[in-house]
Amino acid sequence: MKIYMAPMEGVTNYVFRKVYIKHFSGVDKFFTPFITPHMKKGFSKSELMELNSEYNKGQYLIPQILTNSAEDFLKLVDEIEEMGYSEFNINLGCPSGTVTSKGRGSGFLQDPEALDRFFYEIFEKKNNITISVKTRIGFSDYGEWDDLLKVYKKYDFNEIIIHPRLRSDFYKNNIHLPSFTEACKTFKQNTIYNGDIKTLDDVNDLKTKIFDEKVTGIMIGRGLVRNPLLAESIKENIETISIIRTIEFLDDIVEEYMSLGFGERNTLFKLKEIWGMIMGDDDRYVKILKKIRKSGGLKEYKMAINELY
Repeated sequence: MKIYMAPMEGVTNYVFRKVYIKHFSGVDKFFTPFITPHMKKGFSKSELMELNSEYNKGQYLIPQILTNSAEDFLKLVDEIEEMGYSEFNINLGCPSGTVTSKGRGSGFLQDPEALDRFFYEIFEKKNNITISVKTRIGFSDYGEWDDLLKVYKKYDFNEIIIHPRLRSDFYKNNIHLPSFTEACKTFKQNTIYNGDIKTLDDVNDLKTKIFDEKVTGIMIGRGLVRNPLLAESIKENIETISIIRTIEFLDDIVEEYMSLGFGERNTLFKLKEIWGMIMGDDDRYVKILKKIRKSGGLKEYKMAINELY
């Protein structure tokens, strides 16, 4: 089973990915946080770093595109192709209000006819690239999935990554597995499962529920941030958690951010977000997490981290 690292804006970015592959193994494919077309300006500095093939050496990296315009998609893909990429992912899963209000991300799922026209134009004009899509199962009603399935199965996607939630669920409420299994029966394309994978037990439980030869992999976001060794655990079928290796990994992230000129304040902001995902609601770490979040500089931060040893 292939393992993909989900793109998480501001978290699994170019710094996280570069340092991750230095410390851990098991992830087969990485995705950039979504990139939007920029018809009136060039790529931002962070977008250029996300796509920098020299910086991202050693990664099977896929640019993810967020748009509802086929014309804009094609223009952007032409630009990114020049950087050496030939495989692209379309984001139809983002539930953010600022995205969906413009009919992008999971907001595009509200109009299957427009989505059909979008795909038709892309595949009609661009047959020299590989395209995958990451989608939710609807915007606000499970009944929307039937119409979306009819659209997706018409096109030659490399694979379809499915997060079996509605946009209205955001990242809460239960996964709707019947919609995922229905997709497996409907699609000729390979499918990738995404959603609520935090432990090896979650993966093994999932295998018993969605076993299908078309399910070729899983995409993990928060689970890989929470436990960076999770991909190795899945590949070796042995649950492994190491706070020491995680600390060493994050120490290198600090060094990388500082070497890129982010400064203490911005670096700390990134680290606090990551540690919040790692420690979560674990009662053992409440006091230390509070100290990490209160730290005003790297010296304070490191004193808090030392307590973990």
